[in-house]
This record gives sequence, C-alpha cells and structure tokens, in this order.
Amino acid sequence: MRGNCMAFLAALILGASHVRAEMPIVTIDTVIVTAERFPVKEKESSRFVKVVSSEELRETGANNLVDALKRTGGFAYKAFGPMGISHGGMNSTLSIRGIGGGELVLVNGVPVQGASWHSYDLNTIPVDQIERVEVLKGAASTLYGADAMSGVINIITKRPPKGMRIEGSVELGEELYNNHSLSLSLRGISIGFNYQHLGERHGISRSFSKGYYYNLENTDKYSWNLDVNITENFRLDYLGSYYDTGFEKHFEEGKPYQGTDQDHYKHFVDLIYETSTFKAKAFANYDEMRRREYTDPSKPETKRKNYNFGLVGMYRFGISDWQFDVGTEWVYRGADYRAKIGCHRRNDYALFLQTKRSFRGRLTATLGIRGQLIDGEPGTRDYSRFLPSFGLTFKAMDGLNLFANAGKAFRAPTFGNMYYESSFLVGNPKLKPEEGWTYEIGGKYDDEFLRLRLAGFYMTYRDKIEIDRSRGYPLTYFNSGTYESKGVEWESRGTPFIRRSGWIQNISLYTAGYWAEPTAEDPSGKEYQSGPKFQATLGVQYLTHPLLLDLNCQILTSRERNLDGYSVLNFYGRCRLWKGYFTLSVDNVFDEEVQVSGDLRDNAPNRYLYYSMGRLAKVGYRVEF
Repeated sequence: MRGNCMAFLAALILGASHVRAEMPIVTIDTVIVTAERFPVKEKESSRFVKVVSSEELRETGANNLVDALKRTGGFAYKAFGPMGISHGGMNSTLSIRGIGGGELVLVNGVPVQGASWHSYDLNTIPVDQIERVEVLKGAASTLYGADAMSGVINIITKRPPKGMRIEGSVELGEELYNNHSLSLSLRGISIGFNYQHLGERHGISRSFSKGYYYNLENTDKYSWNLDVNITENFRLDYLGSYYDTGFEKHFEEGKPYQGTDQDHYKHFVDLIYETSTFKAKAFANYDEMRRREYTDPSKPETKRKNYNFGLVGMYRFGISDWQFDVGTEWVYRGADYRAKIGCHRRNDYALFLQTKRSFRGRLTATLGIRGQLIDGEPGTRDYSRFLPSFGLTFKAMDGLNLFANAGKAFRAPTFGNMYYESSFLVGNPKLKPEEGWTYEIGGKYDDEFLRLRLAGFYMTYRDKIEIDRSRGYPLTYFNSGTYESKGVEWESRGTPFIRRSGWIQNISLYTAGYWAEPTAEDPSGKEYQSGPKFQATLGVQYLTHPLLLDLNCQILTSRERNLDGYSVLNFYGRCRLWKGYFTLSVDNVFDEEVQVSGDLRDNAPNRYLYYSMGRLAKVGYRVEF
C-alpha cells in the first residue's frame, strides 16, 4: 500500500507543478479560549491544546464534523453506522489517549452531552457551520467540571462577518451521496442550511455468534444554523438538525427480517455576553430520537429525550502581578427514556477560581480550584468534590516553551449506567463516581521549518465505569479497580522545502497521534487492555493559492477485544475556478475493510463487528460572493 500512496502522490504533484504562486510566510500566534476560558495564546498555555480551523476541517474532505476530527489525528474513533450515524442509542465517539467515555463535548464553551449516556452526535454538525474546534487533552474538571476526564472538545460556531456574504456548495458522490450547503450573511446575521443524503448500505454490521446482520436504509439529514450579533458584546447562536434513516435486521436462518424507522431531532441555543474581563452565558440543548419497528405493528414507538440548560458566569481581574479568573456554573440535566431508563434529572452546581502569575517574563504558574456539587433527584445520592489543578509554562528560548500540569478529574455515573434495562444490558444503581489524576509534561516548538507539540502523560483513575463482559447477557456495569493510561502524544507540521525554488517549496508534511498503554482491572482483579494503544494521522499537502492537494492516512493499531488495526488513505483536492473552487475527494482510496467497533474475543458472549464505509468518491463545487 505504501508504494501505491507514494506513486499516487507523485503523479498529483508533478501534474500540478505548472501551477505556482509565491506566497509569503506568515507566523500567526493561535489564540484559544478552551485552556483558560478567557483568550490565551496557545503556546503560552500549560496544556496540550490542538486547534483545528474551519479551513483545515474542510481540507480533510470529510462528510461531517466527527469525520473531519478523526482525520486530524489524536482520536480513537468508534461508530455503529456509516459516517457516524447513531444506531438507536449507540453513538459515534472520539476517545482521547485510549480512555473511552472520558471526553467532554462543548459548543461555544457549554456542555451538550446528554445525561442519559454521556453521548453526543457530532455527525449531525456540518463542517460549514464551524469556525474552529479546540481540543484540550488531559483532565479539565477544574474549569469544566464533571465529565472532563480525559479532555475537552470545544466546538466554536461561525461568527457573522461584517459585510454581506453568500456561500454555496454542491457535492455528489457514489452510493447516491449528496452534500449541499447554502449560507447568507447580512451585517451581523448569518443563516445556514445543509442537506445530506446517503443511499442504502448493506452489511453495516454482523453478529457471528447469533447469526444476523444489519443493513442501513436511505438516510436524509438536514442541518441549519442561525448566528446573530445583537450588539458588539451580545450574541445569539442556534444549531438545529434532523435526520431520518432506518435499519433492517436480517437473520441467516431465514427468519423474517425486522425493520426499524429512526428519526432524530437536535436543538442547541445559547445567549452570550462577553467583554475582555466578563462573560455570561445562558444555554439550552434538546434532542429527541424516535424509533418504530414497522415490521411489527404491535410494538409501540419508542422516544428518547435528553435536555440540558444552564447558566455560566466568569469574571477576570488583577491584583498586583496576579491574574484571577473566578466563575460559577449551574447545569440542569434531564432524560426521559420511558421504558428503558425512565425519567430522571439532576442539578450540577460549581464555583471555580484560577489564578496565574508570571515570574521574570519566562516562568508562568497557574493554579486552579473548583468546588463541584451534583444534586441528584430525591432518593438518589448527591456528590461533592474538590477539584484542584496546577500548571507551569517556561520559555526556554526563542521558539521553545516547556510546560507541565497536573489536574484532578471527576465524573458521575450517567442515568443509563445506573438505570438502563434490556435483555442486552442492565444498569447498576450502586455505581460510584469516577475520579483520578492526570499528569503531563511536554514542549512546544516553532520555527520557519517546523511546528511541534509533544507531551508525555500519565492518567490514573479509581472506580472507572466499565462494562462487565465476563458473565454473558445481560451485560452490566462495574467500577474498575485500577484504571490508567500512560504514553506520549504529538502534533507536528513541517515545511522542509520552504527555501527551495519551484513547486517543491509548497509541500508540507504533518502528523498527529498518540501511543498509550490503557489498562484496567476486571471484576475478578485481572488486568486487561481497555482501549486502543496507537493512533496516528500522517499527511502530505501541496498548497498554492489556486490549488490544494492533500493525502491523509489514518492508522489505528493494537486495539482492544481482538479488533484488527487498519490504515485508511484519503485524498482531497481543490482548484480555484471563477468565484469558487472545484473539489475532488476520495475516502478510503484502496477500499480497505475497517472495523470501527466490535468484539472478536474467543470467549465473548457475542462476537460481532460494525464496519465503516468502503471507498467513496465525491466531486463538488463551492462558490463565494
């Protein structure tokens, strides 16, 4: 496969070598908000933070946000349907550093995950509606509270431009694939709409033990967004989506198939007032999934609802050489799953403080504390935790900053963990909350040729919630004894030929990923591998003003539960034409079989697999006015 990749890339670059553009090299300090809640330069943060711009998301050639993020590297992707489509309550995920379920997902700094399963559906968000994504690795409970165990994925939606702007795109591909977008901006107001379609897919999953497989029916997805700058400091953001699909369960012994229709609504809205020293946010998030088994009219339609709403306030001030950020947070979380989980709710309250000081312009120390209270419904347990963190940044020399941090993490059991009930899985109301520490040390280096971020980490937890697969069905949850992950993470982009003349100066190389040793103890105390050990993205890009060619390879190896590793090659190209760009992309160029989730252990109660899509070629045109 490696020889095919190099030959393919060489042909693309040589064929484009007649197109040149002398482009000045500009170094821009990336400003982030996720690491400290108020803007800070990425290089000056004591955390490993990855920032992916809207243009970089587009350059992956991905079909939606979860697809784009998995191609940027540093995530272990898991899914139960093509393009991350949810299969019932089973959602696609992006785990961090081999720790499943430890990531907290935010939109504009506020939580969107449901309290029933800690789930999210980034496949419903088009890339066109995103300004950038900031990914903070490691425990972040001091700033963001319960659920920020292994990291934070903060999705920043697009801001309206100052003038009038119209953007539109059309994309067509194999498997009846359609992806079309339209957005309009008028002085502080932006409105966007996206439509996607995917034709039927056969054999998206298979159970080898029980003798059945699933097909996916036609899928239609609609997404829309509204962003309004009410005043200079006050704005409103809204994201909505709806998709309709279906699943067919076929049995190998000739039994009649079971067909299920599924549709899913999602709504997110926030009101944000912010200045350089004060922020206030009000937000609400609601999603509802409806499923109906149309081959058996006697079965009732099922509805699953999750809803969050809350308030966040933060204030920054200085005393002498010290900088202080103080804030408070309230989040109401509710779920209504009727038969499977029931109706449940809880309130999360928090006070947090972070202080920072620089010494002699080289060393900066950051200390944070958070008091977290989770107030459960009557008859359930409440949780109260003190969550500290500490960070250091040292400017060793021009271009090189060293950093270190330590932080305590905490996550309460979800309603699904405690109360779910089916023939496949039952909850455990006696579960304890997860908690533990993350320790990290690393460096950040920049020069004309290279941008490098490198960190070593050690994450150790107690009472991590895992599924007990040792006793057959129904499965249940338990608190693992020792649970940890240690390893290294990196992100790098280099332009080794930047001082050469000719087309070769426009080539850059990039990579991102992690190597880890995630382990846990089963109910009997025996250690097992709890997540994938190695993930990396390797890429090469040729970029001029009129032309971009990008070859991207995703690698995931040393996986849990005897799953096969894989390496998938993706290609994306665009060329400037008139007012827009012609685009060509090919997902999974060599049509590799990809096992995105499953269990292939010999003693597994159910040996099964879910598969990713094979090769998908797409052409499109994007126009801007």
